[in-house]
Amino acid sequence: MDLRRLRAQEWIAGLCGAVLIGSTFLDWYGFGSTRRNAWEAFGALDVLLALVGLMALALAVVAAAHRTQAVPTAIGSLLVLVGVVASAWLVYRVASPPDVAEIRLGPRPTGYRPSTEREVGLWIGLVACAGATLAALGSIRDHRFPRAVVEASRVEIPTLPAPPRDGAGKAGP
Repeated sequence: MDLRRLRAQEWIAGLCGAVLIGSTFLDWYGFGSTRRNAWEAFGALDVLLALVGLMALALAVVAAAHRTQAVPTAIGSLLVLVGVVASAWLVYRVASPPDVAEIRLGPRPTGYRPSTEREVGLWIGLVACAGATLAALGSIRDHRFPRAVVEASRVEIPTLPAPPRDGAGKAGP
């Protein structure tokens, strides 16, 4: 594993992935004294966010471990696809938060919509998810090889002299 192989995009993706996974344990929504993190507030989105975070970390680790760009490019392509879906879902959840009051107080009458507060974890998660997605997009669009790979590919191959020829132009007996 050579960390010199990591480009800025892979560093950013790995950092955003770690922040995204960590943010799922912070408070995302609140109502009064009740607070919910991503694992408590969502049904499937939390798993998708964890997948995006793990894929972003995998992009950084694989880019540092592999000598070729094929595997990091494949992971980056999948991360862009999954990250766009997760980011769009998160934007929807910012605009339309889940009803935390119903979890705490039980079902409310029709038409009653209490105000759910958006906590800091939601904003950190949104920025980290979008950052991991954009960093992966930058990673798959950058076709330059990292410096460490180019330096390692320069191998000196010694040249050997040609075998001696006899007078008739044929080589050897």
